[in-house]
Amino acid sequence: MSKRFLVRAAAVAALVVVPSIAAGYGILVHHLLVTKALADEKSLTNTPVKSTTLTGVRDADLERFRLWFYNQARALPDTAARNGFVRRYPTAAAFDATAFKAFVMIAGSTRALGFDSAAAVYRTLERSEARQDPYPQYHEGASLPLEQALAMGSMYPDLDRRNQDRILRGPDGKPRLTTRGDTVPEDPMTLNMGRLTGPTSDNFAHYGLNHMPKSSDPQVMRSSPYNYVVSLAFPGPVETYAEQSAEIYTDLAQLTLLEGGAGMQTLSSLYAGTAFHYIADVANAVHTLQGGTPGIQNDITLARLIRQVKSGFGLWGKVPSNVELSSEILGNLHTLSEKLFQVELSEALMLAAQNNMAAIPESMRGAPAALTRGDTTLHINYHALVNSAMHDTKYPEFGRLIAAAVIDNSYEDGSEILRLTRAMANNTVRRATQVINFDTIPDAKVWDYIASRTSGNTQAALRRFNGLEIKGLQRANEALQAWWYAYGLLANPPASKKNEARNTILARLVRQQVVYLDAADARRATWLASHGGLR
Repeated sequence: MSKRFLVRAAAVAALVVVPSIAAGYGILVHHLLVTKALADEKSLTNTPVKSTTLTGVRDADLERFRLWFYNQARALPDTAARNGFVRRYPTAAAFDATAFKAFVMIAGSTRALGFDSAAAVYRTLERSEARQDPYPQYHEGASLPLEQALAMGSMYPDLDRRNQDRILRGPDGKPRLTTRGDTVPEDPMTLNMGRLTGPTSDNFAHYGLNHMPKSSDPQVMRSSPYNYVVSLAFPGPVETYAEQSAEIYTDLAQLTLLEGGAGMQTLSSLYAGTAFHYIADVANAVHTLQGGTPGIQNDITLARLIRQVKSGFGLWGKVPSNVELSSEILGNLHTLSEKLFQVELSEALMLAAQNNMAAIPESMRGAPAALTRGDTTLHINYHALVNSAMHDTKYPEFGRLIAAAVIDNSYEDGSEILRLTRAMANNTVRRATQVINFDTIPDAKVWDYIASRTSGNTQAALRRFNGLEIKGLQRANEALQAWWYAYGLLANPPASKKNEARNTILARLVRQQVVYLDAADARRATWLASHGGLR
């Protein structure tokens, strides 16, 4: 039996004893977050989340909700929202499952939980992703514990890769190409945050930049890395969509309840968990900045020089661009930071469950308590934000508001986490001689990518790193508690208010997404004009 299995199993077992939550650091931690942060909270039926079971959702329920969504959207009292929607989707057939996914920024070719049959989702999972799901495969219509539905919703944006590989496809599903043979992005703006395909291609949806003015001045990168952005692949402001993604699924979680038919409680819980995913992601501060640090920029320069020398300056091999190397090195450091803290947290929880607190590294001893209690100041602030929004607006965008508040509390830590990760990482990571998705690396192997685990410098960096990550856990704790609080207050309005609630929430979602899709179309047309047009 592998050490990785033992650590994971022990960590899960520890959760039975030690109430805990966590943020967007890895699949396991996304799972821990929702199953423990909300375990003792009341469900919509006023029973504890941890002991509530839902009736399940069938494939036919997914189809029914999509058709209901279409019919309600095409009849909205809001003329601009209605017309914009119908212009794009003139018939129900035009708003099929692929179109619905594209509407909410999911790659149409992806099989995504909550939009496609569970069987299709499982069938298309990569083996490395399937191994990370702690639950047996869900069969349509089967009853489902509420905490499992929430956890599945939170894990699957990473497992089913819904935001990756958003490339333009024809009616036959095949990628469209330019006259030069290039693959066409659905939205070129996403290329400013990652590559067109692969693990970094979904960065746009899972990152949230802070709300301060931005600059591409190198001096800003040195003084305030969290305010430094560069339009790497498409001109104009660099955009990220974690706040919008959180609101999309918050709105869907409410709309399913307003549809009210069979399976909607379960579907609402899946969407709620997905909203949690994007909120938790930005609680992890590395999701709140585009670039890196001056040290990382030095690594990019050195890595490219090494590649140039090895390829004879292009004579017998392709030399990656600075942009490509930046994406690879930042991707390595980002996923290493997530996995490293997940390993530290798993082991701390295992030891805490054994009542062996003395064996937990000093920098992690506060983690179990932090997971349980969160942060009192943030608790007050986030709940006050929700209450204020409800005072001002009947049906506020509380997913977006909470995600934005989390970003404002996170962003100053992101560059420091990357700096510390770089200080610990070996040259394989720092030079991107190997591009690594650490989500797929066994826990025990993570230390193979640390330059010197026992050195004083590494241990000092790890202590500081763990402290910053624990702050992220506290942010995530309070943010998800505040979201659940708002959801409980707004769910199931009186019958006399249901139409108003439906029209308000749906019109808001439709307006937002039509505006986004129109902007993406315009950006794609500009991109195509500079790439020779469609073949």
